[in-house]
Amino acid sequence: MDLERGFSIIEVLILLMVGVLVAWIGSIEYRMMRQNRTLRALFSGRTGADLEQVLREYMERMDRTDQTIKEFNQRATRIEQQVPFTVSHVGVVRFNPFADKGGDQSFAVAFLDDHHDGVVFTGLHSRADVRVYAKPIVGGVSTYPLTDEESEAIGRALTKK
Repeated sequence: MDLERGFSIIEVLILLMVGVLVAWIGSIEYRMMRQNRTLRALFSGRTGADLEQVLREYMERMDRTDQTIKEFNQRATRIEQQVPFTVSHVGVVRFNPFADKGGDQSFAVAFLDDHHDGVVFTGLHSRADVRVYAKPIVGGVSTYPLTDEESEAIGRALTKK
């Protein structure tokens, strides 16, 4: 090759292609180094724990959370089954059993569940003492005779929402 002649077009193109390839390889190498740094940081973590250990701990935590949710669902189901049998209807009537003296110191209170089962308490207040009576209620009625006030207390308990 003659130095005076200069470069032919093919030689210039080859040199240009080599330059482009070198720049491209340099760019790829730079991106790979950045990627390696990112992966190293990811797998070693901020605290030095590796990603696999972090994922294992996370999965264990998720398993414990799933178990807790199952337990809460079981408890909620039990509570939902018990709710109809809890006192949820209350009716109160105050009255004066003695028309000539005293005030509305006596009372009848009905405590019923959603099945209209429960009890009605009656307290009769007099000057000398107080007497309290209880009568069982099944399906909104009692096997014992009810006073008007007790019937009214049961009615109030059943009509409350």
